[in-house]
Amino acid sequence: MMVQQRKVSVVTTMGKTYSGMIDVPNEHLRTTDLLNSSNLFWKDPNEKCLEETILLSEAQLLLDGNAVYKKFNKVQIKIPEIIFFYDDYESIGSEIEKNRAHQLKEKTGEQSQIVNIITPLIANSFYDVSGTFYGHFKKKTNDKFIPLIDATIVEIHKTNGKWQKKGVPLPCKFLGISSNKIESLSLNR
Repeated sequence: MMVQQRKVSVVTTMGKTYSGMIDVPNEHLRTTDLLNSSNLFWKDPNEKCLEETILLSEAQLLLDGNAVYKKFNKVQIKIPEIIFFYDDYESIGSEIEKNRAHQLKEKTGEQSQIVNIITPLIANSFYDVSGTFYGHFKKKTNDKFIPLIDATIVEIHKTNGKWQKKGVPLPCKFLGISSNKIESLSLNR
């Protein structure tokens, strides 16, 4: 099997961002599908030390968005600690992916909805996430991560007793948010 790698960034419950390469069994598998799988893919399963983890190679721990704190040859990140992730997967907007989404929409009759999600307060900050969601949101909450397109993120953090907003730049407009890190949500059609 030819293993591919894809750049992915994950934001954890303590406000840290890890960025690196994740192994994928084939280039057409979406990162959301990979992380929602009950059997997570590892190129070499013998490297796994912790349960429910992903492995990033050529990874960096970033603080305050882009300041590199530490570099890792390989690092394992516990999935329950991930608030959201985003990737640079160029084919998310490719014709193959658009056709797949269109066929799925026709088959299921799913409509798009705008969702606004507020995460719990963790380490003096929370996230205000907005994006477009396709399908029945209640069904997707059984998955570990919920895919959003045209996503925007604002981090709200408390510094010196005052709340401040900071936009979180995304390399693309896709985001996978942990279904376990949703405090509240609002849906609009």
